[in-house]
Order: sequence, then C-alpha cells, then structure tokens
Amino acid sequence: VTILDGDRFEPIWRFPSHFALHGGAKYSPDGRFVYLGSRDGWVSKHDLYGLTTVAEIRVGLNLRNIAVSGDGRYIIAGNTLPNTVVILDARDLKPLKVIAVEDRQGRPSRVSAVYTARPRQSFIVALKDQPELWEISYKDHPEPQAKGLVHSYQPGMLEGAFDTGPFPVRRIGLERP
Repeated sequence: VTILDGDRFEPIWRFPSHFALHGGAKYSPDGRFVYLGSRDGWVSKHDLYGLTTVAEIRVGLNLRNIAVSGDGRYIIAGNTLPNTVVILDARDLKPLKVIAVEDRQGRPSRVSAVYTARPRQSFIVALKDQPELWEISYKDHPEPQAKGLVHSYQPGMLEGAFDTGPFPVRRIGLERP
C-alpha cells in the first residue's frame, strides 16, 4: 500500500498488505486512521499521522468487506467463510461480537456486503443466499429486536423472544436475496 502526498502525488509511506484488499479503504471520522480488509480475512488499522500499523486481526477465511460506524467506535466485517459478521472495537480491533449469518429458519448465508447507516446509528448487512437484509444497531442502548413472533411490544411488557444485548439484529424479510 502506498500513501501519497495529496498535493505532490509523491509517496510518503509504503507498507505491505494482506492478500487481495477488497471493498476499498475505510477511514475514521477524523481521517487519522485507515482500515483495510483483505479477501483472506484480515482487518488492519493504520495511523496516517504516525505512519504506523496499529493493529491487525484475522476475522475469517474469506472476507467480503468492512465498514466503520459513523461515530468511529466500531468496525463490522462481513465474511463469506465462515458465514459470520464480526463487530470489532475500532481502537484495538478487539472482537466484541461474532454473529452467525443465518435466516430465521437457521439456513446459512454468505454476506454480500456491509455498510454504515450513519443517521440510524447502525450497520446494514446484505445476505447473499437468503432473502433477508439486516440492520445492526451500534447505539449504546439499542431497542430490543424481535427474533420471531411477538405478542406485545409495549415497554416493560415484551412477550416473545428478543435480542436485547449490544448489536441486536433487526431482520428485514425480502422477496429474494
């Protein structure tokens, strides 16, 4: 990877990358850090001020792409092998949550893409093999998301199975993948 001076287009830093970078470079909101995802499952964080590699982690065997949360606190990595999404702490790339990618019936799916929906404070996950789209909130206190049939959504009276932890998955059914 070559970092260029934007005015003179001269190299100011070169560093080796993992195999087949994919999905484009993603930046922290302040522009200081760049995150790179590679097809062989690696996510890396590089400091553009200090010109150093800060952290690297392998999150899968075949990574589709990554996205940075709008507030810069989290990274999501979508994999095609294994069928997972991995939420990382953007500070040190420590894994915070690994979510198996399966539809409501438990059928696995590869991830087609991951995006950030900044105004909604969430990540969007497109499934490649099943007709669902996921929204994963990265709010500090996200609303519970129903896992199946629900009798009541009234506050304090939730009846049914809910994902109540951090990074809950909201499943949106589609007609086709």
